[in-house]
Amino acid sequence: MNDDQIITLLEARSERALDAIRQKYGNSCRTIAFRCLGNMQDADEIVNDALLQIWNAIPPEKPKNLFSFLAAVTRRIAINRYHSDHAVKRGGTEQIAALDELDACIPSGDNVMKSVEQRELQSALNTFLRAEKPEIRAIMIQRHVNLHSVREIADAYQMSESKVKLILMRTRTKLRKYLEKEEWL
Repeated sequence: MNDDQIITLLEARSERALDAIRQKYGNSCRTIAFRCLGNMQDADEIVNDALLQIWNAIPPEKPKNLFSFLAAVTRRIAINRYHSDHAVKRGGTEQIAALDELDACIPSGDNVMKSVEQRELQSALNTFLRAEKPEIRAIMIQRHVNLHSVREIADAYQMSESKVKLILMRTRTKLRKYLEKEEWL
């Protein structure tokens, strides 16, 4: 079943849509949640919570890319759960470090952005990434979207960890300058 059919089922309030999402994207979402939380049982709960949010969001939302929408919801719920679980002791993990690295580049989440602003920021980020070389774009996505460790990225692209760190640092610096030029910062 393709994404448009799934979205049509969601709009019709058919529970078959949830089964289709779980079958098509369940493992990917579980992996995203597991990378944030490090616990498969919690990851399964996050996927269920994400499905509930998708159910409540569509309609009125109609995402162009269902997986990206679902992945963002899953990641947000998992990060919120992580912060909630670790509110007293702020231990550092690889996954949270990957997200914290972007803090200097992306406007603070403390300010509630309107839906339109979020879409414009997303568009600006996509424009920036499309302008980068495919390998650099893939490394940024692996690190900051899929939350892979520097070691995993280095192994996947057959390069040293220091080279991956350098690429990420330089690209985040370029991203910051781009966002300043576009008046996001």
